[in-house]
Amino acid sequence: LYGNMVVGGSVVRRILDMRREGFDAAPMINFLENLKQNPSKRAVDELYGFLEATQLPITEDGCFLAYKKVRDDYMDLYTGQMDNSIGKVPEMPRNGVDEDKDRTCSAGLHFCSLSYLPHYHSGSGRVIIVKINPADVVAIPSDYNNAKGRTCRYEVIRSEEHTSELQSH
Repeated sequence: LYGNMVVGGSVVRRILDMRREGFDAAPMINFLENLKQNPSKRAVDELYGFLEATQLPITEDGCFLAYKKVRDDYMDLYTGQMDNSIGKVPEMPRNGVDEDKDRTCSAGLHFCSLSYLPHYHSGSGRVIIVKINPADVVAIPSDYNNAKGRTCRYEVIRSEEHTSELQSH
């Protein structure tokens, strides 16, 4: 139970395994709390599986880190209008993000796993690390083995200067 709500799935199994093995499950519990604030059932059902499959880390406060490509001047690749400099928090109205996972390149703020970087904008662009609250995730598109996503908000926390190393993995 989570409050008075019955919860299950891989995230709950992971929390129980961590507790049983003596690990601090607080980040995972925080993740679950954030995830339960997401109004999209599909996003709630699919997000943790995406994180497990892509090995993206969960932060102490229950958010997660992902990759994104931007122009060398930190502006977004598609419009050149959104600033993705370190410390910025790009966002857009949630209802402006396409929630259909079968429309693979569509409206929203995009993020991805390490495995998707070589495919992201044909492999060109600067790589940044973004922090995303699970409550803000809208869709995990079905192409490229579910290795990318769309959200309505993220925080830019770091730039990866060694993009050739990241792209070759």
